[in-house]
Amino acid sequence: MSNKYRYRKGPQVSRVVEKTGTVAIEQGDMLKMAFATGKVAAATLSSDYSGLVGIAMDASPATDATATKIRMLEIGRGTVFAMTVASATQIFGQQYVISAKQLLLKYTSTSGWASATNVVAICAEDLDTAGTSVLVQFLPGALQKDIVAS
Repeated sequence: MSNKYRYRKGPQVSRVVEKTGTVAIEQGDMLKMAFATGKVAAATLSSDYSGLVGIAMDASPATDATATKIRMLEIGRGTVFAMTVASATQIFGQQYVISAKQLLLKYTSTSGWASATNVVAICAEDLDTAGTSVLVQFLPGALQKDIVAS
């Protein structure tokens, strides 16, 4: 995947974070956080939804050292990004899950809005023609989750 500038509109809450290990992160990658270390890596699996925190605004190749700092924009603040999707024809409100490395997949539900825990984004604008990206707004990420009573 080549680096892609994905920000389109809305508030920008920028953070400088360290990456975990000597892993490659490209501009535009969805980022997940390892809360034990406070470091980020590129999200690659559907199960990465629970640690999703932002979109990379900087790139850092695998040759960079562990804890190299990069800039990211937080998700879940009404910010709209152009993300790659697995199919065409997107409708406003359509839900998405992480399908593979930096790819969103439609989440299909016959009962309207689903409460599936792995839904990470919704379509922010219709896209009727065949295309490879869609404007989405991410749901609140791991940094904005509710406080749980103990």
